[in-house]
Amino acid sequence: MRFFAAGLLLLGVAALAAGCGGTGQTGVAKGGDVGQGKKLFVAKCGSCHRLADAGTSGTIGPDLDGAFAGPRAQHFKLNTIKQVVYDQIYHAIAPMPRKLVTGADAASVAAYVASVAGAGAASQGAPPTLANPPAGGGGGSLAAMGAKLYESLGCSSCHTLTGAKSVGPTYKGLYGSKVQLSNGQTVTADDAYLLESILDPDKQIVKGYPKGIMSASVPPGSVSEAKAKALVAFIKSKK
Repeated sequence: MRFFAAGLLLLGVAALAAGCGGTGQTGVAKGGDVGQGKKLFVAKCGSCHRLADAGTSGTIGPDLDGAFAGPRAQHFKLNTIKQVVYDQIYHAIAPMPRKLVTGADAASVAAYVASVAGAGAASQGAPPTLANPPAGGGGGSLAAMGAKLYESLGCSSCHTLTGAKSVGPTYKGLYGSKVQLSNGQTVTADDAYLLESILDPDKQIVKGYPKGIMSASVPPGSVSEAKAKALVAFIKSKK
């Protein structure tokens, strides 16, 4: 079971799960039996994912301890982490099959992973890695800072670097492209647009993505302008 494709996990999903592109909303992950979730995770997910509490060491998919250690250290709410896991189960990207577990089982797996991933000694798990890191020097230094923020702020769970659809738009080829907004307007993803989208996530919503997802985890004003500019430089490097 491959929870998070291509660089994974920025924890940017809140009370309502976003659909992948036009697939619609998943809904809220309610309840869940943590004990049952552990059993299901070991049986269906452990062959692909490392998770210390489950005693699994799969390497096909991301190390979930490393993937969630940063967001957990930044005190993301348990329900936010749970919702991300639940949403990715329903909107997985190949080779992970969608809806490997559903309904109460999906809620249980999500509750379990959220309760243990990246906690305690498991916080030393391997973090998500970035392919083709930007070169140092000049603008590359700012982009390199943005690459670190892409991981530490959790952007990678919603924004891939490969062009694959996820909870949010991919960063690959985003800069300079034409973006259609939910209000029907088409804008260019230039510096000003990207900066505003980071500083005030609900200001301009891309068509096909619900409002309130990113802003629930990254409230307006929570990212400084300096950090936002570094993220923009990183996005510009993902051509």
